[in-house]
Amino acid sequence: MFDPYQAINKHFIYPLYYWKNGDKRLSRLKELEESQYFSKQKLESLQLSRLKKIIDYAYKHTSYYHELMRSVDLKPSDIGQLKDIEKLPILTKSLIQSNIDKMISTQYRKEDLVKDSSGGSTGEPTIYYKDIDRHNLRRADQIRHDRWSGWDIGKRKAIVWGAQRDLSSSQSFRESILSTYVERQYELDAFELTDDKMMAFCNKLEKLKPSMILGYANALDLLASFIIANKPNHKIRLDGIVSSAETLTEQKRLKIESAFGCKVLNRYGSREVGLIASECKQQSGLHINAENIFLEIVDKDNISIEKGNGDILVTDFWNFGMPLIRYKLGDVGTKATQECNCGRNLPLLGKVAGRTGDFFVTQTGTKIHGEYFTHLFYELPQVKQFQMVQETTDLINIYIVENEPQDTLTYLDNVIQKTLKMLGDKVKINCKIVDEIAPTSTGKLLFTISKVNQ
Repeated sequence: MFDPYQAINKHFIYPLYYWKNGDKRLSRLKELEESQYFSKQKLESLQLSRLKKIIDYAYKHTSYYHELMRSVDLKPSDIGQLKDIEKLPILTKSLIQSNIDKMISTQYRKEDLVKDSSGGSTGEPTIYYKDIDRHNLRRADQIRHDRWSGWDIGKRKAIVWGAQRDLSSSQSFRESILSTYVERQYELDAFELTDDKMMAFCNKLEKLKPSMILGYANALDLLASFIIANKPNHKIRLDGIVSSAETLTEQKRLKIESAFGCKVLNRYGSREVGLIASECKQQSGLHINAENIFLEIVDKDNISIEKGNGDILVTDFWNFGMPLIRYKLGDVGTKATQECNCGRNLPLLGKVAGRTGDFFVTQTGTKIHGEYFTHLFYELPQVKQFQMVQETTDLINIYIVENEPQDTLTYLDNVIQKTLKMLGDKVKINCKIVDEIAPTSTGKLLFTISKVNQ
């Protein structure tokens, strides 16, 4: 159906709004649309110049990297090729937690930076900071990759998400207007996917006719199952679907594609560095966001590898407020061996293993996305790591690794209260302090596990 507002939005409302607010996302997008077709050599040259810049900056303006590089007898001038990044020690979440003030650039005031936090796929909450320019430019990365689905600026987009700070329902009236009329974005809260809410969302999708849906893999899978069972003759017509935040198995992909009749593109990212890699419609692998990050895969001895599974490290070229160099995300992946014939020369990531967020099930059968519970632990300084396990519909075990021994567990009161509110006040919750949380066979530490779903 013809949408006259789409052209008005794309060419006038959207660019005018962000130009007026000093947001450079569209000029950055233009650069990214060109650079994705650079030759491999030109892309690597671009990466090297940006890598050298962020390392030199971090050495000069953060005490953490200055001391770190001096401890290994390394100077910025020693970085002459991309492989030289391996001379720097790896950055972990625990190192960020214990050195966060030393990692912030002396060129910024802490209060002028954007504070954020991430539970990630390791269940280890991490607080970090971004300078505002990096924060805004992330949107250009997403726009470029969203367009690969068939969506474009001005077209409607539906979101099946769970981070309340990302949804307009939890934002101010002004931000809600921005989401609806500038971004043209509509949301379904993935924290609580009841049959009634999924039916209402499907009806809304038929009415609004969005171009794409972006969502958690498990939430999209559940929505697809609901549609197949309850609304097989729906009139939802999409250009594409983007699955993110969790592992998209081939079984889930096929089900979602069957339910909606369009391709499902896999995406991998993190709150710390934003979009990392994303599929195009060729689905030959995930194109790495190479102009903005440098990605490595290392083995158990932290040696870079080109083949096989390993830990994923990322370096953010643009966060000058708090540089993240060789940051270990806690995810396991492989590099792709094939090339994509879409014409883009961005390097390919193969698979990312272990990003799961089980749904918890209430006694009435309602499914609650596991991400709801991970957000309850954000910014609890007492917690080093956590894991929440739903043993049965009436029993939850919470395992906590504390940063420092605490006299009481009162800091978990809010977690317990909100868990009971969501799952039912008759649920028994056991909180256990442990020395460590064992990883899975892939090396991942799952933050939520529901044995009810198995």
